[in-house]
Amino acid sequence: MASTLNGMSTLLELARRNLDKAAERLAKANRDAAQAREQETRLQTYRDEYIAQRNALSLEGVTATDLQNYIIFLKNLDQAIVSQGGAIHQYEEIVKHHLAYWQKCQAKKRSYEVIIERNQLQMQKLAARLEQKQMDEFSSNQRRFLAANNHSA
Repeated sequence: MASTLNGMSTLLELARRNLDKAAERLAKANRDAAQAREQETRLQTYRDEYIAQRNALSLEGVTATDLQNYIIFLKNLDQAIVSQGGAIHQYEEIVKHHLAYWQKCQAKKRSYEVIIERNQLQMQKLAARLEQKQMDEFSSNQRRFLAANNHSA
């Protein structure tokens, strides 16, 4: 029973290490996804500011070339925003994958903890029964000894 407990303790330690590594990977994936969302927000903000700036300048008049360049630049900016949205989706899928793996590691660690707790409880019960048996034998021997001494006297 004790060797089983030692083996389970080793498995529990490995499960803890795996859980820690999974948590680190999950945290990194969350950071990457957050950075991707921040980048999308910056692109959108830049787009909005650029439109506002160009609208203010267009009151003075715009050449056809400037308008064409403006439209091309906005299309490129919109394309970058859409592309960033795709990257965000990919990062979110990675986060989901790492979260599922972390949960699996957490469950595995917890199952080892439960097994160890049960084994420890079983060992405690066994030790208590052994102690009770020894106490009963001692008491029985003491009664026999006292009975034998009372008959002898």
